[in-house]
Amino acid sequence: MMKELFFEQIDSTNVYLKDHYEDLEDMTFVRADYQSAGRGRSGRKWNGEKGQALMFSLLIKDERVIERFKVLSVLSAYSVLSVLEGYGLKDLSIKWPNDVYAGDKKICGILLESMSRYKIECLIVGIGLNVNQESFEGDFLHEPVSMLQLLGKRISIDEVKEKVYCELSKNILKLKDGEDLYPLFQKYDYLKGKSVYASIGKQRKLVSVVGIDRDCSLLVKDGQELLRLDSDEVTFHI
Repeated sequence: MMKELFFEQIDSTNVYLKDHYEDLEDMTFVRADYQSAGRGRSGRKWNGEKGQALMFSLLIKDERVIERFKVLSVLSAYSVLSVLEGYGLKDLSIKWPNDVYAGDKKICGILLESMSRYKIECLIVGIGLNVNQESFEGDFLHEPVSMLQLLGKRISIDEVKEKVYCELSKNILKLKDGEDLYPLFQKYDYLKGKSVYASIGKQRKLVSVVGIDRDCSLLVKDGQELLRLDSDEVTFHI
């Protein structure tokens, strides 16, 4: 059963879970109307218009899920994508490791973090989904878009929250049971066939993306050599 904590405003739902994870249960769900210090990958600042985006973090303490953290990253994006498809959105894809795109625009950003001492004690999945924003201000690495802009109507944040949490919970149960989840998301691969810059050794190289591999690393081709990369080895200049 979901244990939800809600804040009208908070610095970051991910930071809250980092600070309190020891006292909270597995699958605790922390949501906020506004995050003053939200961020994405590589420390990039992430702002969501107050009350118009779904912003939350989910605490994972189950060791069976922690062991499959790379799958969880992609699976979180797939769970959001599945909900968006249910609203009739088209041309959706997962930009590895975990963003959701509508066409070539970013509709959802996900940040997966861990807390560890001698071993990883928990994972924190932070999700920011653009729901009812009418416009976006600022400079963006990838142009954002909202459900409102694509559907032409406002959507209940609470309704989207319930759907996303249920989908995430269902898929995390499958992950705990050791199911092969690769067939669910392999067809939604945004980067497949594109070129990205990757850090290989001490060199930055332009490589061709073969696709998301079964272990949820990124399979790329450097000349004739096939390589598997983790998320900290890739920069996305497409």
